[in-house]
Amino acid sequence: MPESIKINRSHSRIQQALIELLKDKDYCDITVAELIEKADVGKTTFYRHYERKLDVFLAMHDSLFDSLFQDLTAREDWLSLSPRPSVITMLSRISVQSRFRRSMSYKLGNDAPQAHRKLKQNLTKFIEQRLTSAFDTDDFIIALPSLASTLAAIYLDFITQLFNDPLSSSVEEKAVSLQRLTHANLRAAIED
Repeated sequence: MPESIKINRSHSRIQQALIELLKDKDYCDITVAELIEKADVGKTTFYRHYERKLDVFLAMHDSLFDSLFQDLTAREDWLSLSPRPSVITMLSRISVQSRFRRSMSYKLGNDAPQAHRKLKQNLTKFIEQRLTSAFDTDDFIIALPSLASTLAAIYLDFITQLFNDPLSSSVEEKAVSLQRLTHANLRAAIED
């Protein structure tokens, strides 16, 4: 079996194990030993791929970002006033999974500051790549990294709101607000 397939399979198993453990426990209550046991991998295999549990958490979010933005591929998608189905679906998933649980900062424990910072960095890069493929970047009058960073902050804030207060308003209302803020920021950044 080629080495790249083994690596991908190990990554997948470890990430899936974290997802499964998060269904019953908060991140801060999960140990690396539990993660290794659930993934059915050796300690050496785990540490060959990840330095710590936080790295698994961050890698897991790459696929979540991909799902969140799967319907935002063209300029029209980004500039629409209606939220894309993938955004509504992902926000619904987050809302359901976060009910009656502790705040995101509590769940992440000591890793919270670094997790928030790294998630924002990763999401900023992801959004910048998506915007680059959907727009003519020469149209932007605001630097693309700044725009992507702003949009990442908005998305993360909405997701945090869902975790901290999932019942404050409907997912659809939040998705509409999120899309309108995205639209407004993009309109302000595009030279007409």
